[in-house]
Amino acid sequence: MARWDRREADRAIRNRGGGSSTMGRRLGLIPVALGLWLNAGCASIVVHNRPILDRETHEVVATSGSETAHGKAHGLIQAGMALDRKHPDWATLYFRDAALAALPAVLEEGVSPSRDIEQSLGAQSTYRRAIEYALVSVDRQAKAQKVPWTEILARSGIGVEGKVSLFEAALWQEVLPSRQFEVKGFRQTTGQGGLGAPVVIHMDRAVERTPLTLEGGEARTDPSQQHFPADLYRAASVVLRPGRGAGEPVAVLELHDPVREPDMQWKAAPDAPSLPLAYDLTIGLARQLHERNLDLIGPLGVFFPSEYNGTTGIFMLDPYQRGKIPVVFVHGLMSSPLAWANAMNELRGDPELRKRYQFWMFFYSTGNPILASGARLRQALNTVHDEFNPNDEDPAFDHMLVVGHSMGGLLSRLMISSSGAALWDAAAKVPPESIDLDPKLKKMLTETMFFEPVPSVSRVVFISTPHHGSPLGDELIGRVASRLIRVPKEIIDIRAALAKLNGSEEVSQAFRGNRYATSIAQLGLENPVLKSIDRLPLKPTVPYHSIIGHSGKEPLPGGGDGIVPYTSAHLEGALSEVVVTSDHSAQQTEAAITEMRRILAIHFNEYADERRAIAKGVRPAERITRPDGDTPVRYVATPNTTVEEAERQRRLARIGIYPEDSVKR
Repeated sequence: MARWDRREADRAIRNRGGGSSTMGRRLGLIPVALGLWLNAGCASIVVHNRPILDRETHEVVATSGSETAHGKAHGLIQAGMALDRKHPDWATLYFRDAALAALPAVLEEGVSPSRDIEQSLGAQSTYRRAIEYALVSVDRQAKAQKVPWTEILARSGIGVEGKVSLFEAALWQEVLPSRQFEVKGFRQTTGQGGLGAPVVIHMDRAVERTPLTLEGGEARTDPSQQHFPADLYRAASVVLRPGRGAGEPVAVLELHDPVREPDMQWKAAPDAPSLPLAYDLTIGLARQLHERNLDLIGPLGVFFPSEYNGTTGIFMLDPYQRGKIPVVFVHGLMSSPLAWANAMNELRGDPELRKRYQFWMFFYSTGNPILASGARLRQALNTVHDEFNPNDEDPAFDHMLVVGHSMGGLLSRLMISSSGAALWDAAAKVPPESIDLDPKLKKMLTETMFFEPVPSVSRVVFISTPHHGSPLGDELIGRVASRLIRVPKEIIDIRAALAKLNGSEEVSQAFRGNRYATSIAQLGLENPVLKSIDRLPLKPTVPYHSIIGHSGKEPLPGGGDGIVPYTSAHLEGALSEVVVTSDHSAQQTEAAITEMRRILAIHFNEYADERRAIAKGVRPAERITRPDGDTPVRYVATPNTTVEEAERQRRLARIGIYPEDSVKR
């Protein structure tokens, strides 16, 4: 079972051993790892906890003596704040009553679309503060008493309802205001202002603990849970309303899920006007990525790939939703899903895209040979197909997009490639059935060398992809790093068997010894493995697109992003190509994300047209998959950012220093 887990990283470090030679090896990795990591394309996400109830106790409320409902609510908040430390149970009651007193005024005044509480309308701001303070006080009490947060609410006459992800509201273990967290590392925030309080919620190891009752009344674990992180963080919106007659408590706290409910609207009554619900998707994503130690797992996955092969797989933040097209992000060398932080934030944060797409990420140990990692991605995609669409009843599933950055683009390319016998012929001069290997190893070998396009993959986007190699694989830092990688035992055994049992003259050097057994070595400009991949035919019915970074240090076509030359990233036959101002982390730029959004729009429109044609009983229009002539190229300069400034900000971010306009609440 594949999951992101900080404990996996800690365990791998402990397993490295404590001997002096191992320690020397570990220390020797530091400068090499740092050099590679600075070019890996990962974001750096920082989350600071800023308790709002403590820092806002000085708040002066001028209208607290007013006889209006709004003024009474202010007075109740002040009373609750005064009682919170010594009598928190009483404080919760005051905060509850403040929210209930403010709600009618909010419904009368309406709400501001601003996400900033300071710019919200009067009653709207008061209502939100009352909910936030209640949640903070309840969280303190629950943790001090070691009881569920819902029990503390129940004592105050507050029930809980709603569902976020697969789980009922009461199953979540922590609910805190989003405003309590300050985030750095994202280009922008996603969400909306409105009624209620944006919150981030947390559940620990939901997979083992929560079997669910699915259709047919069968109690079993939803397959999506297999792909959730070990600790799940989600964004939600909280509304506190009065109980509705017999059977309900004095007040009810509702949790709303912006992924399950993309429109995020709320009505006080069936015939009442709709109001937008306030939520902040960025905070939930930030906590998820920050807590999982992904900045450490990425480098370790290069040098010790066998330690992380068990965590390889498709990772989901949201449960599978039939009818939504999957988008699978594949990271590059010495990287992790953290590389997709900004793309996930902005694309998943778009409510129109959330209605149509579901966003997944593939994690793998990037030190493995490229073909071996490609086989793992292929297996992962086939596995999720068997789990979620075994009878091919969901046409959206089979319109999957795969988006790959850097080496992840090479893996994505393999998903639409047909090997035939080309790879085997490049590796050996004897037929595969004559190879004498352990059955398990032989299966691994054949799955790596023989494959067809994955049927579910319908479009691919390549970002900063070294189709024809990178100087990094040939330079000193690449050669040293390649030698430091601990090649998995099964890879060594396969290569040794090929050389020993079949004779060195029958096996290509590229597939035999350990020199070319690592991903870094295989990225070299003249590497025969990469050249063999480059010659494989691509599925003609699947369109592909290129997004290429250009640092501006050298003119095109001789320049590139500092890691991948333009001539290597350019792939003729792409339906579109966009060159953006960027270093190797092009996938994080505004221009690249805008291009991804454009491609997603085109892709969904094609899918919708196809479904309408099928519904009418007519043949869908023929799909355009290749350009009429040469690949069209567009150049998009990132506004207001020089190459030097972008480089400066990127390197400062690596050590935790950010510009003044960092994302704050």
